[in-house]
Amino acid sequence: MYIHDYFDSLQRGIWKNRKIGFLERPVLCKAFDDHHGLFKGSVFFWDSSRLTIEEVISTAQGFPEVLRYSYTYTKGDQHIFRYDNAPHHPDLSTFPEHKHHGPSETAMPAEKPSLAKVFVEIETLLTAK
Repeated sequence: MYIHDYFDSLQRGIWKNRKIGFLERPVLCKAFDDHHGLFKGSVFFWDSSRLTIEEVISTAQGFPEVLRYSYTYTKGDQHIFRYDNAPHHPDLSTFPEHKHHGPSETAMPAEKPSLAKVFVEIETLLTAK
């Protein structure tokens, strides 16, 4: 699998599922070589909330491996949550994976979620209102 295949697949998956929101253009899909790249994009939802997706990906093994990620969900200036694997909370049991929750961005242990799981979490929050 080439990195551009991953970029195309990710964007198609978001565009096909318009019930979750819409992908803002332009999207940054930067290939470092045939198998490594950076994806940055934002998905907007019906209540004006937004998910910002940032991934550094490798497809060198024949499948996409997300090396670094940040999935940040906000509404206006209010932080709702962010999953990431920045190595700045070594005390957490899931280090380096973790989640920042709420306006205070409290760090808590969390395994790396799939992007599909992040969308389900957002859908749950949206329908609970």
